[in-house]
Amino acid sequence: MRVELLPSSFPSGDGRSSPQFLSSYLVGESVVIDGGSVGLLADVDRQRAVRHVFLTHAHLDHVASLPLLIETVYSLGPECVEVLAAPSVLIQLKADIFNGRTWPDLFSLSTPDNAFARATPIEPLQTVEREGLRITPVPVNHSNDTLAMIVDDGRSCVVFAADTGPTDLLWLELAKRSRVMAVFLECSFPNAMEDLATKTGHLCPHSFAAQRARVGNDVRVFVVHQKARYAAEITHELAALGLPNVETVVPGLPYDL
Repeated sequence: MRVELLPSSFPSGDGRSSPQFLSSYLVGESVVIDGGSVGLLADVDRQRAVRHVFLTHAHLDHVASLPLLIETVYSLGPECVEVLAAPSVLIQLKADIFNGRTWPDLFSLSTPDNAFARATPIEPLQTVEREGLRITPVPVNHSNDTLAMIVDDGRSCVVFAADTGPTDLLWLELAKRSRVMAVFLECSFPNAMEDLATKTGHLCPHSFAAQRARVGNDVRVFVVHQKARYAAEITHELAALGLPNVETVVPGLPYDL
């Protein structure tokens, strides 16, 4: 399975890694987990290859460029982007973004013969199949009915834990599966801000370590969703813990898992 965290900023030019502000994971060529940065891809052909966007929740950094993607790839005819999310998230999208004010209501403008996008509700622990992938949404401890995504292509299993604080059901579900190759796990704040992380449903290095312990040491765990201002501090604190098989994701680098 090839996975790429799509970049959301330009290189800093000073040798440091570029900060990541938005979340979009490209799985293969046609499936995306979250719509934060996918609509900012300069390669329009790569955007046009996207057919299915799974949303973990409706926070802005996970949906920001979805309207741009849908508009960019639109062409006359019935083929369009499918947006899959919890029913409450689809309601939020239509009320807050595709409302005719913030952005045109492309869902209502769509017809069977000429579609911009179609919305498909998904339910917790109900697996759906798209493009040869079996994708299982699992509730996690964040907000707005947030769903992690377990993605299985029959050869490997990869977990996109979404935004989450300490959680339990995800790891119980993962323990039932074989061929688990990687987990993309957030660490948003440094330890000094653990109280804020807890209140907002996020992890800091201390709580990240407890979650990492729920996954086998042979599974690669990628650190994602570091708040840009604190990324260096978070990286330093995680390194000091000496956690097994943990690495910070590199935006724009494809990982074969």
